[in-house]
Amino acid sequence: MPPAALLVVAALILGACSITEPTPPISPTAVPTETASPTVAATASPSLEPTPGPNDVPIYIAGQKLASNAPGLRVRSRPGTDAPLIASLPENADLVAEMGPVTFDGFGWYSVLDADPDKPEFNKGWVAAGFEPDPFIVPGDFELNFNPYIAGFAHEGDGEFGPVRVVDANHGIRWVAAPQDADGCSFAVDLRPGSGSAVQTIRATIGGVPAPGDLYSEFFAAHPELIGDVFVVVTSDCSWAITFVRFIG
Repeated sequence: MPPAALLVVAALILGACSITEPTPPISPTAVPTETASPTVAATASPSLEPTPGPNDVPIYIAGQKLASNAPGLRVRSRPGTDAPLIASLPENADLVAEMGPVTFDGFGWYSVLDADPDKPEFNKGWVAAGFEPDPFIVPGDFELNFNPYIAGFAHEGDGEFGPVRVVDANHGIRWVAAPQDADGCSFAVDLRPGSGSAVQTIRATIGGVPAPGDLYSEFFAAHPELIGDVFVVVTSDCSWAITFVRFIG
């Protein structure tokens, strides 16, 4: 019990007894008021920038002239940040889009051809496109003597595209499919002529990394019903790209 309270109790006890002299009044001891802790204003956390998504990947068509927009742009053997490195490009290197974009490792990837006479020299490979408004590859401006690509499509999931004009059997198809999770994905393509039944064209089961493939002119030679306008019918849970190529000769 506090000393002040003890004195008060003692005074009451003594006041109840027969005392001839009055007990001097006891002044209460002031108890200091507890000071309230100052209120701390909450500091707002800075807002995180949203991660760019597929809608921010620049879209280029098969056969389009491009240029590298960043020094040290890596060319890889397939889509993916862990894929083997083929070359490292300077800024403003001339390229031609072959197919894409296909999504993998958080980036949109394009297969590109080397169209620059300067080193480094490579045949073709995959580059990450980056994101708008400052992507890693941008439209280019240079002379291109021959463009073998007549049409290209890229998508995630099912779809029907076209028509594509196949004028003779001297055509081929290049494709790639990329899984969107560790379970892999499947990729199926049929070509359907303007009139007639669809022709089974590609059937592929993709594992944990992107897989490319090719169909050559022998396929079109074996299916003359596909000479003319054809539609591309895709059934897939992959991110994929497909390009029609016209061979010289």
